[in-house]
Amino acid sequence: MHAKIHPQPWIHRVVESPLIRSGYVSLVVHVILCLVLAILALETKSNPRPMPLVITMGTVDAAAAGEQVNETTQLSELVDIARPQAARASDDGSIVASDLVAVVLPEAFPPVASSIDTPVVQVPLAPVVPPDLTILTARGPTAQPISTKFGSAEPRSLPPPRPSQPASAPGRQSENGIGTHFAARRGAARGQAATSRGGSASSEAAVERGLAWLSLHQAVDGSWQFDLSGCRCDGACRDPGTIESSTASTAIALLPFLGAGSTQVDGPYQQTVARGIYYLTSRMQSTPRGGDFCEGTMYGHGVTTLVLAEAFGMTKDDMLEAYCRDAVRFIQTSQDMHGGGWRYLPGQAGDLTVTAWQLAALKSAAMAGLATPSPTMEGVCRFLDRVQTQNGAAYGYRSPAAKPCTSAIGLLCRMYTGWGEEEEALQRGITNLAKPGPSPSAIYQNFYLSQALLQSAHPVWPRWNAKNRDQILAQQTRFGHETGSWFFADADTAPGGRLAHTALAVLTLEVYYRLLPIYQQAAVEK
Repeated sequence: MHAKIHPQPWIHRVVESPLIRSGYVSLVVHVILCLVLAILALETKSNPRPMPLVITMGTVDAAAAGEQVNETTQLSELVDIARPQAARASDDGSIVASDLVAVVLPEAFPPVASSIDTPVVQVPLAPVVPPDLTILTARGPTAQPISTKFGSAEPRSLPPPRPSQPASAPGRQSENGIGTHFAARRGAARGQAATSRGGSASSEAAVERGLAWLSLHQAVDGSWQFDLSGCRCDGACRDPGTIESSTASTAIALLPFLGAGSTQVDGPYQQTVARGIYYLTSRMQSTPRGGDFCEGTMYGHGVTTLVLAEAFGMTKDDMLEAYCRDAVRFIQTSQDMHGGGWRYLPGQAGDLTVTAWQLAALKSAAMAGLATPSPTMEGVCRFLDRVQTQNGAAYGYRSPAAKPCTSAIGLLCRMYTGWGEEEEALQRGITNLAKPGPSPSAIYQNFYLSQALLQSAHPVWPRWNAKNRDQILAQQTRFGHETGSWFFADADTAPGGRLAHTALAVLTLEVYYRLLPIYQQAAVEK
């Protein structure tokens, strides 16, 4: 019997095929060859050294732009920030300057030790050409912390100043480059005016200390804040304010610098003023009414317009003219057409304090060459009539009353709107206010009353001024970070805090050399 023969599976026939076996051999040989070549390649290639990239930041001289740099730029620098020369009174009564203060900024990155050679790759930057108003050369120190409340955190450069108008233009320039209405604010003329009208070396030294404190509390973006945020203070000063309008706080802080002769184009605090004015102009909101600087309150708009009008009148810098005109138009169109005053919101029935700031701004603008229509001024007179009592010798806030602070404001407003020394109600009202003497805490009242007394050449001025001046000097802080500042127990200005009180105190001590053009005799004459 024959055994049954089974055929081999197809996989056996494939494996035993000579063609397939030769393919296996070829594949193994090629794999081994590739491995050998790879090993040989790895053994002959040297390990590369790390090549760190070092970039030097800085300007490149035109002659050396293509040369190889041999040394890297240090990543930390010693920066000397010159504190403004805050004046102090010497033993002989003269005013001398304090020493400069050097501020050392810490290293941004410490040097890293390395045993490898570090090739330097020079990446040239475009040559930096600083503008005429460069922030880094400011005499007034800039604040270090960045303000996160308003605007950009990075300081912005101003365009170069425009040329002044010819001498025939309104608010023409004097020989020293400042408007003729403001010539007494600088140099020997300032000292002579202060001496002849009741100031002293001590009061001038106090002014300089106050300006130094204000400059140290300016934020990087050029603003000031009533709550003292965004500046290098960092909580070191007590009694912050609560008002949120940054235009109001910035403008009230700028007024003392303008009063001492510094503008955005000249003066010892040129850069402080330039950065502040640039911040203000950046906050303007264009509206059908005009340029709005309120930020919630007409206080902010009035004080800002006053600053812009002052700066324009002192320099005739035509960059500011359009801002001034728009701001003045906003005041005109925001007036309460029925009562004639202003309050917090455009068109709202007025109060005396807000109305006084708008009137001051309009008068300064007029003396800078920007006319105010007569219906606006007639409305102011109508409002004053509504809040007066005692036949015009006393004034209330929104209705007739005889409160001391509002009476001082109302009487000065009467002088701005045409009342002269011959007005019996004016003389009677000023005499009544001056009789008790200046209250040590009533800085807002004394700020206005000092102007009215000096403008009217009142016979009680020398005695009243001496007491007011000396008590202001006695209350200036002389220790710690608050050195040079003031804070009064004055309920009328408490929301402004230490910043507002310091500004008002300096403004009061600057009254001797005609702080603002509206304080000149020409401004209060019919």
